[in-house]
Amino acid sequence: MVLSDMLRNPGIVPALAVPAEGAVASAARREGVEVAIVPFGAVSEIRRPLRPRVIGEAMRDFYRAAAALRRAARTLGADVIHSNGMKAHSIAALARMTGSPPLVIHIHDLPVYRSEAAVWRTLARAATQTIVVSRACWPDASLPRNVTVVHNGFEPAVLNTTPAASPPLTIGFCGRLHPFKGVHLLPDWLAAARDAGIDARLIVRGEAAPEHASYVEAIRARVAALGLDDQVDFEGRREGLEAIFGGLHAVVVPSDTPDPLPRSVMEAMGLGLPVIGYPAGGIPEMIAHGRNGWLVADADGFVAAARVLAAGGAPVEAIRGAALETVQRDLSLPVMYERLDAIYARALQR
Repeated sequence: MVLSDMLRNPGIVPALAVPAEGAVASAARREGVEVAIVPFGAVSEIRRPLRPRVIGEAMRDFYRAAAALRRAARTLGADVIHSNGMKAHSIAALARMTGSPPLVIHIHDLPVYRSEAAVWRTLARAATQTIVVSRACWPDASLPRNVTVVHNGFEPAVLNTTPAASPPLTIGFCGRLHPFKGVHLLPDWLAAARDAGIDARLIVRGEAAPEHASYVEAIRARVAALGLDDQVDFEGRREGLEAIFGGLHAVVVPSDTPDPLPRSVMEAMGLGLPVIGYPAGGIPEMIAHGRNGWLVADADGFVAAARVLAAGGAPVEAIRGAALETVQRDLSLPVMYERLDAIYARALQR
């Protein structure tokens, strides 16, 4: 989704290089974007955590891919190469070292391992400019001169489906059901709200990958053990903003494992929905506690936020207005495009 947004930047003429034909290439061509294929070969097999032996075995294909990228850049007439994804960054950095145009790398990940933090620093030294989607993505206390935070953007919209003002308070989790997303915290938080006398229900919209089926079963078992079957609905995957966020009073994003910049936070805020987010990763860069949402790390904090939401009135309307203003000021597509264009300009000046 972020790549699609960047290709629509009115300040550039985009071209796309991808490792193989597929849905991304087809979607770009439908938008009139020229596409080149740069095969990654064995580089595609590299997985986290990084293994030196696997990287060494792929080294020949790193050089082949870098050469293919240089040729594609010449054919497409590229002034700047903008890379996304660690494998693409590494190939583009090697191409830059051997004569390709100025390079902007765009980091959407957190360095989980020390070896990855070292890779981040090495890539930033090789690149002309480096973008991180949140301050949390950079492993050090200060940013190098050529590293800039550019938050992803979202175009604010209006929901056509809103819940009734009367109870119950309807809170939604909207996203992947993954252990990193903190969904396992929500049954206990909801039980604490019930015990505090708050009439609330939780709607879970999303699905898990097959390898995380046991994680979902454990959450369902916890819901049953707490006597919350009538207050929790698992609705599965939804498509489109109306289907994902419609009918909710608020959204909860309990990612206790740091998440670089959860799109569900900015989407909900841009739709005027209050967000209860875990204070980790890039979430505190979007939510100012008590002003445009809530930062919550435990059941007590969740109950406090739910109590304000259940009461409704002017305090909640102020949160909704501030959330929308935050997206318009800092997290909208025009703001993202303006910041990207400034980075491209700096890359061309070097």
